[in-house]
Amino acid sequence: MIELVLIFHFLTILFVLFGFPIGLKYNLRRFRIFHACVLAYISMLMVMGKPCPLTILEEGLRGGAVYQGSFIATWLNRIIYLEGIDAGFVVYMAVAFTVLVAASFFWKPLNRSASGGSEKQEQ
Repeated sequence: MIELVLIFHFLTILFVLFGFPIGLKYNLRRFRIFHACVLAYISMLMVMGKPCPLTILEEGLRGGAVYQGSFIATWLNRIIYLEGIDAGFVVYMAVAFTVLVAASFFWKPLNRSASGGSEKQEQ
C-alpha cells in the first residue's frame, strides 16, 4: 500500500511539472485550470510549512518518519523528497513556478470552448 501512495505521489509531481508545458501546447481549459489549482494548493502548503497530505498518509501507513520498505519505495523517496536541497529554496521555486503558471493565463488565454477541446471556433 505504501508503494501505491508513493507512486501516486510521484505521478502528482510529474503532473505538476509536465502539466504546464502540456497545458500550454494543447490549451485545454479544464486541464489548465485543474493544473493551476493543484499547483496553488501545493505551493500554499509549502509556504505555510504544512506537510503534503500524501506524505502524512505515507508516514501513517509505515508507522513513522523512518523509512523501512521495498526497493521501489526507497528510490521513489529519494526522487520525491529531493535529498540535499535546502527546503527554503524549494519553497521559493514552488512559488515562482506558481506565478509562472498564473501568468501563462494572460499570455496564452484559455480556449473559449466549454469542453476545453481543440475545436475550431466559428468566425
